Amino acid sequence: MIKSSIEKMANSIGYDIGQSNDETQAYLLNGFCRALKNSMEDNNLNTQLSYIVDRLDLKACEVIKALSEFIMLKEAEK
Repeated sequence: MIKSSIEKMANSIGYDIGQSNDETQAYLLNGFCRALKNSMEDNNLNTQLSYIVDRLDLKACEVIKALSEFIMLKEAEK
């Protein structure tokens, strides 16, 4: 499979954005999540999410778990 330049640079781009500001970080997550949600049915999305989780490292898991907790707090405020 031929990889695009974006695929080859995904880790570096993510790392740089991780050191950026909250607005840029949110733009990255919004675009990524919107594309996942818009591009597949829910059962395919769940399968894709399980594939993604299998490849996450410990630090990514820790941050995503914490992010999920903040999302739940935000939703509880509504």
